[in-house]
Amino acid sequence: MVRKANITLLSMFLKNINFPGEKINYLIPTWDEIDELAFKIAQQMLDVGKKFDRIVTLAKGGWPLTRSLVDFLSVNKVASLGIKFYSGINQRFSQPEIYQDFPIKLTGENVLLFDDVADTGKSFQFTQKHLQKNNVKSITTASLFYKPHSVFKPDYYGFKTSAWIIFPYERIESMKFLINKWQSRGLSQTQISSRLVKLGTPESWIKFYAKSAA
Repeated sequence: MVRKANITLLSMFLKNINFPGEKINYLIPTWDEIDELAFKIAQQMLDVGKKFDRIVTLAKGGWPLTRSLVDFLSVNKVASLGIKFYSGINQRFSQPEIYQDFPIKLTGENVLLFDDVADTGKSFQFTQKHLQKNNVKSITTASLFYKPHSVFKPDYYGFKTSAWIIFPYERIESMKFLINKWQSRGLSQTQISSRLVKLGTPESWIKFYAKSAA
């Protein structure tokens, strides 16, 4: 059974942002908000007596908040798995490719598989099967965010949303992508800057990185 963290207070602040002419909603969580989501997930697991030998995190999105979970759950061991589904733009592999495998054996371990978001869910599906091949004892899954169209629902998640999430550790990457996207749609630099400011991007960042996004 999926145990959803109680985030009534957080839901007051995690609000969607949208722009005229776009069907996409954007969600811009802060460091404090995602740390609180990690705490709520950890709290739910601890309340039912969950104990783990190791946290297995997915590169690169799972890295930042894995450190918080290590602290909240008192888990000392971490392993990271890097997988990719595309070799280039719209060039999808027939099977996901592992570019960074586990450096150690996980045989007999109780592991928490964590990522920042269950989006398509295919990363979770693939990694769960890969862990089973590595003969782990048990697998519990968790993510900060869960999208309803995902083919995989984690055992624990913090917030359900269909929005495009821009995490605080990928703001520049997202900004460059959005600049190119909006430029291709004919928006002026002033319009683009205004949108980025609405998304919480500091003007000094926009000025510095807008050059390299062109």
